[in-house]
Amino acid sequence: MDRAIEWEDDLAWLKVQYSDGRLDSTGRASYERGMLGPVFPIHADLLADAGSYCATLAVTQNWDFSGLGFPVAARPDAALRNGTLTFVRSRGRTYGITCQHVVDHYRSVLAATGKSGSHSMRTMLNGFYIVEDRFTQPSAQVGQNPPDIAIRELHPGLVERLGKKSLDIDYMLEPPETIRHAYAVGFPETLKYNKPDGPGGYRVSLPQVQVLAELERRPDRRFTMFSELENPPEPVDYSGMSGGPIFWSTEDDWGILGIVYEGGPGSLVDSIYIYGELATPPIIRGWLDEVPLIWPSPPEVTTSAAPADDGDHR
Repeated sequence: MDRAIEWEDDLAWLKVQYSDGRLDSTGRASYERGMLGPVFPIHADLLADAGSYCATLAVTQNWDFSGLGFPVAARPDAALRNGTLTFVRSRGRTYGITCQHVVDHYRSVLAATGKSGSHSMRTMLNGFYIVEDRFTQPSAQVGQNPPDIAIRELHPGLVERLGKKSLDIDYMLEPPETIRHAYAVGFPETLKYNKPDGPGGYRVSLPQVQVLAELERRPDRRFTMFSELENPPEPVDYSGMSGGPIFWSTEDDWGILGIVYEGGPGSLVDSIYIYGELATPPIIRGWLDEVPLIWPSPPEVTTSAAPADDGDHR
């Protein structure tokens, strides 16, 4: 009988880019589209560690009610849906950002089963932690629809225990007016697979994808990243990247630009697009003003287990 092992973020990843990356004499990475095409620098810190600011957020089944007797603990299932959770920090508090449609899917699954404890949302690295549904959707700006964004406060110990980091938006630069490319990170759900782990066991593993693509201009609202690829990868459905961070980058600086809410191959085989909600530091701080606080004051960061009632625990 299979021995079900917890889910995990895969340490391997796929990078979708123009062509081969190269390091210049300063140690920073650049990608180029041929001799006469534009050169788009990616800061070395991002190239090495962009995935450390996000994790998978998967809808997982807790109990299997299919038998005739009592329900049994469900095994990990690569067919279940997932999004991406981005970690940010502001004014001493830690938050998780994903897309509202990811949270809506989880709620629809619960409604379909009619059992409030049938499924949960979990992260999947260094064990798995439940992320309770305490998400808030920011209000719409005048003349616009509400952003496809959902945010909740997290215990900062969760990010630490996952081996991840939070983007400190209080000290992060805004994107320059001249920015014409962006770098998106996430975990496409169609790449999930059962990874063997010991005799008769497996992990459900989720490879990370990083996408470099062009911008027509510095965005001031929802935006599209689009590029034609010289060396297109195997076809990938980028569903599951929803909620992942989109970074801007120069050779010397970088920061957050947006949150992925949709993406996929373009109409041409050798093209790719990513849609993003604009999420610069001032915009994110505005969203956070609407998020209910779980603790009366910022909690201390410790390595002990998070309180059992804070929603983020094994």
